[in-house]
Amino acid sequence: METAGVAWMWVSLGLRAPAVLRSSKQRPLWLAVLGAAAALTLHLPWFIDLLHQATGPTHLTALARNLFGVLTSAAVLDFMLLAVRGRHTYALYGLAGLVMVLLVWLDTAAGPHLQHAIPPVSHPMPSTSYWAVLIAVNLSTNVVCVVACWRYSRASQDRSLRVGLRLFGLGAAFAGVYWLLSAAYVGVRYSWIPALSPLLLGCYALARASAIFVPLGTAVAVAVRRMRILWQLWPLWRDLVNAVPDVSLTQTHQRGLALLQRSGPLDLRLYRIVIEIRDAILDLRAHIPHAVLTEVRDHLEREGAPSAEEDARVTACWLRIARSIKAEGTPPLRGDLTAPVIGGADLPGEIEFLRKVAKADTSPQIRRIAAHLSHSTEKH
Repeated sequence: METAGVAWMWVSLGLRAPAVLRSSKQRPLWLAVLGAAAALTLHLPWFIDLLHQATGPTHLTALARNLFGVLTSAAVLDFMLLAVRGRHTYALYGLAGLVMVLLVWLDTAAGPHLQHAIPPVSHPMPSTSYWAVLIAVNLSTNVVCVVACWRYSRASQDRSLRVGLRLFGLGAAFAGVYWLLSAAYVGVRYSWIPALSPLLLGCYALARASAIFVPLGTAVAVAVRRMRILWQLWPLWRDLVNAVPDVSLTQTHQRGLALLQRSGPLDLRLYRIVIEIRDAILDLRAHIPHAVLTEVRDHLEREGAPSAEEDARVTACWLRIARSIKAEGTPPLRGDLTAPVIGGADLPGEIEFLRKVAKADTSPQIRRIAAHLSHSTEKH
């Protein structure tokens, strides 16, 4: 779990690095996670073994790990205060520097030692004072972080921000429990406490890495959803554009190319497709007598069409009829040809309505009714 968490931390840091280079507001959080990743990497037994094979056994690896942890605590507090006050608190880094100097002094003043640990028996290494300072700094930072993340996540209206804050706070909670148990282990040497450490640190790493990954994950989810909508609307758009070619800016006859073409951002392509579908609907309305619209609705009511999707099914049906009539070369009608104003009140509502129309357009029932009424209209 710990190794997986650390690996996910480094992956998330790498994926978020380009955005951090463009945004100074995201750097404190990114740097805080970077420090945590460095500290946890130096906590992995197999990584420590590799270092010691190259440099020989030394306690400096553990000292560097703890110094990274203190620096990370300062970066976390700076991030939290930046979010609240809107400006950096550089004094925190000065305070962190003093704590780091204190830890180095306590480490140097202690007797010879090869590791920083609390053994099952005997005194903590390098000293109890060293561990008291280290635990106090990390525990207090994580408590503040948990409280602040929970408070501001509840107040935020942005779902992505709420998720990110709660994941970040969850990571702080796991770290806080780790340091709290470390404090307890100094006084009572229960064997189950160190056994839990890798699990707690692994969960901490996974939560922290996921927190900084939220913006990118949200962007990916939005892009996937837009591609899914484009995929659903494409058959309806294709049929309407074939019937009314003038409404389309470009012609794309293959469904995959419609999604993969790099003619603009996904949201712009989706917006354009919605407009072109609506323009085609307005054009095709001129080929449908008002009486046909009434017949379509009557047929669907007799066959028990779901009321929640009635408007979408009616629209899909008369569009099929209108395409058939126009394909026969029948000129547009005259008179009151006002198109039914059906759909959403905004773009998301319009997209949702057109998705229902596209789904209804593939229904065997709609195709049968449209074919029947098209035949009747042509005979009339």
